[in-house]
Amino acid sequence: MSEQRELAGHASAPVRGQRALPAHGPAVLSLERQALLVTVVLRMSSAAVAAVVALLGLGSAANPAWVLLSAAAVLVWAGSFGVHTLRGRPASRFAAGDVVVCTVLCLLHGQLVPASVLAASAGSGWVDLIASVTVLNAQCFLRQPHGLLATVVITAAYTVGAPGLREAPVVLLLQGTLSAGMFMLLRRAARSADSALVAKAEARANELARAAARADERDQQRRLHDTVLATLTMVSTGAITGHSTVLRDRAVSDLRVIRALGAGTDASAYPTGSVGPYGTTTPLVRLDTALRAAAFAARPGLPPLTVELGTVPVLLPLPRRVLTALVDAVAEALTNVGRHSGTTTAQVRVEPAGAGVVVKVLDAGRGFDLTTVPAHRRGLRESIRGRMAAVGGDALIETRPGDGVHVTLRWPR
Repeated sequence: MSEQRELAGHASAPVRGQRALPAHGPAVLSLERQALLVTVVLRMSSAAVAAVVALLGLGSAANPAWVLLSAAAVLVWAGSFGVHTLRGRPASRFAAGDVVVCTVLCLLHGQLVPASVLAASAGSGWVDLIASVTVLNAQCFLRQPHGLLATVVITAAYTVGAPGLREAPVVLLLQGTLSAGMFMLLRRAARSADSALVAKAEARANELARAAARADERDQQRRLHDTVLATLTMVSTGAITGHSTVLRDRAVSDLRVIRALGAGTDASAYPTGSVGPYGTTTPLVRLDTALRAAAFAARPGLPPLTVELGTVPVLLPLPRRVLTALVDAVAEALTNVGRHSGTTTAQVRVEPAGAGVVVKVLDAGRGFDLTTVPAHRRGLRESIRGRMAAVGGDALIETRPGDGVHVTLRWPR
């Protein structure tokens, strides 16, 4: 979810019928950061090389004083450009300053390079190097058509400062046009990647929401099975009569569960001092305390059951959802013992298992054949196996006729 919120925070307002394309998603931001580093490196390295070349041709320059002053200005500007840009200052402001500095150099081109270099048509002087890098950087820092406009301004200043027919102005225009197209394609690809990330995050969030809704629905069904449906089954089989106080007690307890489900509260958590489904206080503070409450809870309408709770070793703290699932599964297993096994005793054992725990519910009753359990019966499938699977655990049920039932709950799986 945190990924979806981050991407959604960068999304622009959607057009009706279209998905909003993120304006500053992670792909776009990564592209801008990388391009920023490249342009800073280009500006500072080209300024250093241009200053060296300018000094080497100082003796034959038309105006050596202007060359020294210009080379120093270029170095100072490149350093200021790099430091302030990397500190997060507005890139467009420094891009405009970069264009202005380059334009001034191009206008003074005739005063800054030797006549032999100026007469060459290949654009090999140090001013050409500065102009070429500035045209490239402008496409990165400035949005179109401002980037191309900067290219036209620099080319025009170059032509005015070094009049005559040359290849260099044409090369500058081609460089600006090609680099503008390259950056436009890169930005479009980055926006497409961000759009795909947003779509993936939305699909993931929707799937998680649907899974949570399904899990909540199954949990409600398990809780109703363990309480209301169990009570109705006992009434239909005659185990509880209409005038029995047991029916009243179970109805009160079942009504409490229904109200908790309707209010959207976690009826399975049973915090300290709360009342469980059978009216018994079950504080889920530690696993041993919670299991003791489940083992010795009253079970109205069922034969008395003596539960032997094995010594619970000191265990690591368990997540509340895991603790709740273990306790509820144990309670359902003990309810099944009282209802179906024909025995009055059962055992609950706890064993540490690495970073998790194993809880066993054992009885020596009549047992049954697992293959004969009807598909519509939800006790073993949902109230025990389903609960453990929902929290990343599992449940193993071993039984056969005449040999009792062994229920093993394990977390993690």
